[in-house]
Amino acid sequence: MEQVDIGIMLPGAELFNDQNVNPTWKGHVKTHEQIVVAFIKQLPPQKLYIECVCAVLGRYLGLPIPKPLVVKLTNDSFSDIPEGSYALAFGSEDASYPSFRRHAQSEEAMLKLAEFAKTLDVGLFDEWIANWDRNIGNILYDGGNEFSFIDHENAISEEIDFKEEAHANQIVDAIYSLKSEFEKYKINRQVQTSLLPQYQELPFSILSEKTYAGSYLSDEKVLRVINFLESRASLLHELFSKRLKLQQQEMAI
Repeated sequence: MEQVDIGIMLPGAELFNDQNVNPTWKGHVKTHEQIVVAFIKQLPPQKLYIECVCAVLGRYLGLPIPKPLVVKLTNDSFSDIPEGSYALAFGSEDASYPSFRRHAQSEEAMLKLAEFAKTLDVGLFDEWIANWDRNIGNILYDGGNEFSFIDHENAISEEIDFKEEAHANQIVDAIYSLKSEFEKYKINRQVQTSLLPQYQELPFSILSEKTYAGSYLSDEKVLRVINFLESRASLLHELFSKRLKLQQQEMAI
């Protein structure tokens, strides 16, 4: 599992507007090793942690999620921050793709998303993290065959118990749950045999260290997120089957 990089936002960032909910800037971030272009948004510490956790875990599972950053904002980049102090923000390295919003009316683009090798993986991941907020603005698309997935701040909400279904799962609801019972059975078997085993041996014990959570969040809140994910992983097959609207009696192939 990779370590989240820490960086400082350099002067010159520009406000980025793609109908995003939180103010987001596109600018350069200087880490210990290099200068990268990233999208930066200020979030409460809890949501900063959740963004980092979801990005680190998603990338560990092989999902196309941009590399996360914990970004220090100083007076040099934000004049409302007092000199000598800093605020923390979440950064996501620029994937160089625009949002899927530009292609939302294209049947060909929707078909590309449905056929993308990792779309089912992302649907399962969203069910695990209880991410109801997957939408055309946080799916990035290169216009060809590649996609990337961002914005997980609304996942792992304190309003949902680990046993409960997520409020929505846009990918599964729109792409998979409308298929025939036979197709859904095959999808469910693929999830059970190929994808779910990855969730049984995740290194939860090092999540806090890898996200620097102890430096900006209480131990209680850090552990709540870890406990939620660890407990929910054991129920993921059941939760995904319900989301898929799979009938109880499975069909024989």
